[in-house]
Amino acid sequence: MARYILRYFPVAARAETSKVILSLSGANWKNKYSAWPEDKDAQPAGKLPVLMEYSDTDNDNDTPSFVLGESSAIEQYLATKLNFYFQPDDLKVVARQNELRSHIRDLFETVSLIKLAPDSETKQAFETTFKNIAAYIIKSHSKALKDNGSNGHYFGSSITYIDVALFANIYVFRSKFFDLNPELVDLFSVKNAPEINKVYEAVLANASLASYAA
Repeated sequence: MARYILRYFPVAARAETSKVILSLSGANWKNKYSAWPEDKDAQPAGKLPVLMEYSDTDNDNDTPSFVLGESSAIEQYLATKLNFYFQPDDLKVVARQNELRSHIRDLFETVSLIKLAPDSETKQAFETTFKNIAAYIIKSHSKALKDNGSNGHYFGSSITYIDVALFANIYVFRSKFFDLNPELVDLFSVKNAPEINKVYEAVLANASLASYAA
C-alpha cells in the first residue's frame, strides 16, 4: 500500500481538497511543511503543493517513487487512484465533475486576489467578482444538486471528488487565513445556499475526517 507526503504551507488553501481526499480514503499520509524559500528550488516548478508517493518498503528519507506538483493535477490523480470519481469509466461524467470543480477553482483564485489586493479599491473590485462568480455557482450547482435528489451529493449517494472540493473550499473561505469579508462568506450560508450546505455537512459528518488537520 502506497504512502504519501503532501508538502505545503501551514495554512488552509490550495492543498485542502487533496488533504481531505487523503483523509477520507484512509490513506497512509502526512502533511509536511516546507521551509520557504529555502526549499523552493527543490520543488517542481518551484512552488507548492507537491505530492510525494512512496512504496511500502520506502522510508521518508528514500527517493519517492512518484512526485507530482500543481494542486489540480494532485487532486485529480488522488481522486482517480483513491476512487473518488463517480462512474470513472464514463469520460463524459468525469468531464462534468471536472467542469464543476473548475467553477469552484475560479472562486478560489478570486479569493487569493482579494487577499493580495494592494489597495482597497482593487480589493473591492475583486470582491465584486467573487460575488458574481458565487451567484453563478450557487444557482447552477444548486440545480445540479437538486437534480441528484437534494441528498447532499452531486452524483450518486456517496462522497465524490466534487463533494470534497466544495467542502474543502467552503472550509477555506471560512478560515482565518483569508479573513474574507463576512458578507462574502455569508453568500454560502445555510440560508443563502441550502443545497451547497447539505454537501458541506455530509462531508463533515464522515468519521474519517477525524484524521484531518487543516
